[in-house]
Amino acid sequence: MDSHIVRRMLTALCAAAVLTACTGTSEDPETGPPPLQPGQVPALVPVAYPDAPRELDTTEKLMMYEPGPYAGEAFDQEAVLDRVRVMAPESAKEWQQAILSQIHGDYAEAVRGTIEFDASVGEIAPGPEDEVSGEQEAVGTNHFALVLDASGSMAETSESGTRLDEAKHALANFVDDLPDNATVSLRVYGHRGADDEAGKAESCAATEVVYSDKADSARFAAALAPIQPVGWTPLASSITAVATDIPANATDSIAYIVTDGLETCDGDPVRAAEELAVTGVRPIVNVIGFHVGDADRTALEAIARAGNGTYTAASDAGALDDHLEAEYRRLMDAWSRWQRAELDRISAEGRENMDEATALGRTIMDTAVQERGHAATVFDALHEAGDVDRETKDALWSFFYDRESTLWSYGYTTQTFNWGNAYAEQTTNWSEVYATGTSRWSEYYSKSLN
Repeated sequence: MDSHIVRRMLTALCAAAVLTACTGTSEDPETGPPPLQPGQVPALVPVAYPDAPRELDTTEKLMMYEPGPYAGEAFDQEAVLDRVRVMAPESAKEWQQAILSQIHGDYAEAVRGTIEFDASVGEIAPGPEDEVSGEQEAVGTNHFALVLDASGSMAETSESGTRLDEAKHALANFVDDLPDNATVSLRVYGHRGADDEAGKAESCAATEVVYSDKADSARFAAALAPIQPVGWTPLASSITAVATDIPANATDSIAYIVTDGLETCDGDPVRAAEELAVTGVRPIVNVIGFHVGDADRTALEAIARAGNGTYTAASDAGALDDHLEAEYRRLMDAWSRWQRAELDRISAEGRENMDEATALGRTIMDTAVQERGHAATVFDALHEAGDVDRETKDALWSFFYDRESTLWSYGYTTQTFNWGNAYAEQTTNWSEVYATGTSRWSEYYSKSLN
C-alpha cells in the first residue's frame, strides 16, 4: 500500500481517537461536536424553509445550511484541523467540503430576513374626524390668495409708518409661518394712476399679481416692497381676478382681502365674492377691514358673507398681526398635531427599516469575510504541516475567495436594495402625510367659521 495513504489513514485514526476522548459521543455545548467516522466527510445540514415567499436563488441556497460546529466566534483552529484530518480528504473538493463543514457561517436567519424584508411603515393613522385609517382624500396644494389694498388712503400715517407699511409687515409675517409646500399669491390694487379724476381710469383698471409661488417670506417681502399707495379702489375686479390666481393643482384656497375702504371704481364686490366662492376649489373669502370706520363695516361684512368667509376689523398694526396669527393657528390646530405625530412615527419606522436592511446585509457580508478568514488559517496550517500540497492549497484559496466574493456581493446588493426601498417608502408616506395635513386645513378651518 502506498506509504502516503497509510500515513493519512494512521493520522485520521489517531485524530479520531483523540477527538473521541475529548468530545464524547454526542454534540454538547460544553463537550463540543460528536466524533467523526474516520475517512468520512460529513454533508452540510440544510435549513428548512418551507414557507419561503419565492424560489431561492443559487446564492441563497449556498447559505441555507446549519452553521458548522466551529463557525464564527466558536472557531478553534486546532479543533478544526483535528476534525478535518479525521475525515482524511483526498481531492481538493473533499478538502473544501471538509473545512466548510466545520466553519460554515450562520447565514440562514439573515437570508430569511433579507428575503422577507418589509419596507412598509404601517398604515397612516386616522386624522381628525376620519373614521377609517389610511383613507385620506387625494392631496394637493393649499393656496393662500392674498389681496392687498394699495389705494391712496393706505398712505395715511399710523403708529409705525403708513397703513400700507403695517399691512406689508403683517402679511410677510403670515407668509413666513406657512408651510414650505403651501403656495401664495399676492394681488395688489390701487398702486397705479393717482387718486384724482385724471388718474382714476388707469387706477381702476390696475389689479396685478406681484407674487405667485411657494411660501417664501423673503421673496414675498421683496415683491411687496416697491408697492406704493397712490390710486383708487377696484375691489370688485380684484376679487373676481382671484379665481385666476389659484393654481390648477390646488386642493383648496383661502383668500384674505386687506382693505381700508370700499369700492370706488363702480364695481359690485358682493357679487364678485359670491361668484368667486363657487368657482374652482370654492375658496373661502375673508375680509380684513384695516382702519375701517363703522360706516364702511356693514358693506365689507356683506362681501365676507357672500364669500362664505368672515369679516374682521383690525384697528391698528398690532390687531392685524394678532388676527393673522390667530388665522394661522386656527388653520394649523386641526391637523398639525396629527401631522407631527405621523411624521415622527414614519421617520422612526423608516429609520428602523433602513437600519434593519443595513444590519441584514452587514451580517451576511461580515459572516462571509469571517468564514473565508477562518478557512485560510486552516488550509495554511494544513499546507505547512504537509497535509495538502501547494496545488491543493491554491485550489482551496480560490474556492473560499470566490465563495466570499459571491456571498459578500449578495449581502451588499440586497442591503442596498432593501435600504433604498425603506427610504422610498418612508419618503412617500412622509410626503403624503405632510401634504394631507396641509391640504386638509381649510376643511376644518371652514367648519370653525360656522
